[in-house]
Amino acid sequence: MFRILIADDDKIEREGIKFLMAKYAFPFDILEAKHGRAALELLQAHDMDVLLTDIKMPFMDGLQLAREARALKPQLKILILSGHGEFDYAKTAISLQVSNYLLKPIEPEEFRSVIAAVIQQLQEEESAKRQQEDWQQVYEAGLVYQQEKRLRNLIQDHADDPDADSRKRAIEDVLRIIEKEYEKDLSLDYLSKSVHLSASYLSHTFKKATGVSVVKYITQYRMEKAKYLLDQSNYKINDVYKMVGFSDMSYFGLTFKQSFGITPKQYREKVRLP
Repeated sequence: MFRILIADDDKIEREGIKFLMAKYAFPFDILEAKHGRAALELLQAHDMDVLLTDIKMPFMDGLQLAREARALKPQLKILILSGHGEFDYAKTAISLQVSNYLLKPIEPEEFRSVIAAVIQQLQEEESAKRQQEDWQQVYEAGLVYQQEKRLRNLIQDHADDPDADSRKRAIEDVLRIIEKEYEKDLSLDYLSKSVHLSASYLSHTFKKATGVSVVKYITQYRMEKAKYLLDQSNYKINDVYKMVGFSDMSYFGLTFKQSFGITPKQYREKVRLP
């Protein structure tokens, strides 16, 4: 079930839209607002999928509401209602990336077609989001499996060592910290203090358990996260490098190329080829 907000100062118009929604059995929970300011307050308080707004309303007109709504929720689907003599408004609405523009009086079949198209778009986005979440779960499960495999090998290699379990717990704690805080400045000193070990002892034990140094493991983890973000999201590369814990774009690009053989831009272009 999706959620739609109907903003119109004419109660009869709102009732007519709700009638058509019920007639065509569209899967929407419906909220109403009788002017733009009230609609904006509802958008701030509730997670909406669609905004259907008249242009001419008191306190805040539909175009200003659309601007505010777009800034508040970029993925919101916005439908504009207006009279026949308001073409200039329509041009402005197009610049605001509205999903569609409906003329009053509303023609039922056109309304049905427009809302059905919006629902299809919402369903496709929802499906893509689920696939992305599933992919992320598989990806993270793979990382966890590799970590557990290395830790099992460490225990087997030191089965007679009474300190093996405590070292295993310390490494597990470090791996969890990296997983949760990889976007932060993770120093060896910070990690060692977090697990109550000396930096040199943690460094030696971690490499023995995982096969790589702490610094290299963090870098590898960040690179995999960066690759995932470049592949599965629309974040700009200038945002991605910060999201995975780098403070310098050039160094991020160099590290990415050393890890995968191509630049972040080349990778994104490659994975998004039709």
